[in-house]
Amino acid sequence: MSAQVKAVLFDLDGTLAETAHITAEALTRACTQAGVAGGPPLEKFHALSGLPLAEIVGRLALPEEVVELYWAAANAMVAEARLFPGALTLLSVLRARGVRVGVITGKDRPRTLATLDHLKIADLVEALVTPSDPPAPKPSPEGVWWLCRHFGVPTEGAVMVGDSAADMEAGRAAGVRTVACGWGVGRSEALAQHRPWRAITRFGELTVLLDGLTMPPTRVDGGAPRT
Repeated sequence: MSAQVKAVLFDLDGTLAETAHITAEALTRACTQAGVAGGPPLEKFHALSGLPLAEIVGRLALPEEVVELYWAAANAMVAEARLFPGALTLLSVLRARGVRVGVITGKDRPRTLATLDHLKIADLVEALVTPSDPPAPKPSPEGVWWLCRHFGVPTEGAVMVGDSAADMEAGRAAGVRTVACGWGVGRSEALAQHRPWRAITRFGELTVLLDGLTMPPTRVDGGAPRT
């Protein structure tokens, strides 16, 4: 039986929050303002989800000014972010059970904090790692290790949940169990190449999975806990 989970590390965009429409609009505006020919490379942009914005822009050979233009457009649309149905309940249950909850994202810290506040989950997220912070960003495992140390939880007691290759790579390299989510921008067949511990397609499946992994042990006839 799998070890009980003491910490869940979530990606934000495409995992807890629906923000794909914000990404599409912000990238379209930025590329238009920067004079990028042929329109925004949205599919390729989504494929690199989870990486810091500046790295994505560099890999796609877009003008450097796209970074600032994108940030400006995305910041103006923070209020359009929405939690996936069931996310608030899941986070609340995890915290009520004493499970440590962290977020590790490719989004810069100011915009992440604004998004968490808008979604009304800032008080449910105990710790946050962004590209603005000292740990190297995903797909490096450093942010995952930092969160585990911060929570005092060994890697075998943590799970990384995300919808991108960067999430899966960071989690595997760190030695935590990885859960690939198929409701974000990541494609199930692409995520499967990174050999996630579990692959799911609906948020309800995540709730059931984590419920089983974080349920406190029950006691039988007043004796030792049964797991």
